[in-house]
Amino acid sequence: MKWIKKLLGKQESSSEKTASNEVGFEKLPAWLEENSQKISSDIEKDVSGFFRELEVAISELKESNSRLLEAKVEGNFDIRAVKRAKSNRENVTKQVGVFIDKVGVLESTDFRALKVYHESAVQNLDTCLEHMSQSFRYTRAVFPQESKDVTESLGKLGKVLNKLRETIRGYKQEMDAIEAISTGMNGIQELSASIKAENLELESKKRKIQALRDEIARTGQALEEFKKGEAWQNLQNLQREVDIARDRLKKAETGLNYLFLPLSGNLSKIKKLHECSRYTLKPEVKQQLDTCLESPANLDPSFFPALQKVFEDPALDIQAQKKEKALTQVRSAFSGFEEKKKEYIEAQKAFEVKKAEFSSSDTGKLAELEHKETELLARARLLEEEVESSEKKLAALNEELRSKEVELQASVAVIDSSVKINFLP
Repeated sequence: MKWIKKLLGKQESSSEKTASNEVGFEKLPAWLEENSQKISSDIEKDVSGFFRELEVAISELKESNSRLLEAKVEGNFDIRAVKRAKSNRENVTKQVGVFIDKVGVLESTDFRALKVYHESAVQNLDTCLEHMSQSFRYTRAVFPQESKDVTESLGKLGKVLNKLRETIRGYKQEMDAIEAISTGMNGIQELSASIKAENLELESKKRKIQALRDEIARTGQALEEFKKGEAWQNLQNLQREVDIARDRLKKAETGLNYLFLPLSGNLSKIKKLHECSRYTLKPEVKQQLDTCLESPANLDPSFFPALQKVFEDPALDIQAQKKEKALTQVRSAFSGFEEKKKEYIEAQKAFEVKKAEFSSSDTGKLAELEHKETELLARARLLEEEVESSEKKLAALNEELRSKEVELQASVAVIDSSVKINFLP
């Protein structure tokens, strides 16, 4: 028996040792079952003698407790001591009786049942001794022999429980190892299944990425071919024409606005004087003034004579010298307005024509290919991020698996140090 050899400090002889051997992980449950049964058989043999000892100890405790309960007072005692002893005797025998009822009789040799029984019995014994200790002092003084018998009976029962405790201690390491092996096998199987599923998912994602890359390459090739074609060249030429027309329109607008640049300060001042009621403009003149300040291209030529009259008006609170300069600027702007506006209108029409031509050109193929390429690249990037996450998860799972395999091997070694587990590939 291994636990006895351990207690006595004996080592297994070389003839008792077995040669190193491998056990496939898939065969480990059968190996565990075989060894569990063997250990259970050893436990059963080791505790077989305790059953009788336990029954005898409980029977003796019952008898000694009954004798204490029925004992007569012998000797000369103070009546108060006798009365106190009898009342405390009731508590002592009651506590012992409760303990006897709770301790019962050990019937199962299952290790867990033995362990639970021992823990419960020891706890109940401690509780019994604690609850009867105070009363026992008074009881023992009047009923010394019966009290001694109860004490000895409790001691014998305690020794039987101590023997059971030693047996439990002797097998605890092996039984803990059996439980750890069972738990470890389940954990490794679950982890292996998770790793397998994650690998399948990873391979699926990699195949999808490759398919996307192939499609991206085909789409890029289609784009290159499109850009080499006549449609793309025509589109490029049309785009340049639109850009030229836009630049011409911008220059025409700048030239038109430049006519009113010298007048802008005085025009803004007239607007402020009108708004603060220091000078009154006719509604149509006020409207044209706002147009001139915001968009000179929409200005009506009739505004210039009206503006000239405003500057000539003595009621306008502007210095005479500035008025004269402003009138010169009005006449200069008026003289160049028609030509600049004409240039602007022509440039605007030309731009609108080119823009319409560009808008009506067949750009659908280009937009479709560019959109498709962008979408495919985005999907590929997302899948690549998922692959990176899966690879990190797999690395963590494999590390956890290796750790559990080491733990399982250590637990198996507790049962048989010669066994080496051949784990799943």
